[in-house]
Amino acid sequence: MRISRLRTLAMSLAVGVLWLSAAAESARAQVVKPFKIVGGGIGPTGIPLPGQPARMFWSIGQATQLGRYCGEGAVGTDSADPVVDPEGNLVGFKGEFGSGIDANGDAIPFVFTGANGDQLVTVFGREAYGAEEPGTFELTIVGLTPEGAPIVTAYFIAEFVAQPKESTGKFAGATGSWIMYARSAPFVLGSTDPLAYWWQGQGALTFPKKKSK
Repeated sequence: MRISRLRTLAMSLAVGVLWLSAAAESARAQVVKPFKIVGGGIGPTGIPLPGQPARMFWSIGQATQLGRYCGEGAVGTDSADPVVDPEGNLVGFKGEFGSGIDANGDAIPFVFTGANGDQLVTVFGREAYGAEEPGTFELTIVGLTPEGAPIVTAYFIAEFVAQPKESTGKFAGATGSWIMYARSAPFVLGSTDPLAYWWQGQGALTFPKKKSK
């Protein structure tokens, strides 16, 4: 009985050593780098209402690992609920959003192209693509058009998640994410007028370690 227990313990220790060795090797094969991004852009046809098709938008700015970048993708609005003040007056809306969904039910990626042409492909606000939770937004009513349509400003929060198989260059195989915070210029809710916005974010990306030749 004692010998059997010693053998079992020895086997358990051996398995533990092998697991630790594999974990250490995996860690050595990866490089984690902080990621920061700033920029802004335009949604040429504004922001879609819930149920409307996704609308494209683009951005330019600066980011670690990317340098000077340009980017393009699409956004979809999933829900919108009214927000009222204590007196019962409508003061805005809140809801969920994320990367636009195409006719096949797939997320439309937002692609960042770096200064050297490398592409970091991401999907934002979609749990099925790695986000911890859906993107959220708040719209604040700042005025009304002569016809009575709300003029609003928007505040967006969404997690951008790297898609390792679609990314290229030094981003090929890269994983990780960052939280993006964005604010918009005033716009007429439901319009197709161009919409300006500014954003910034911070997180981390994990890169496969290049093998030395």
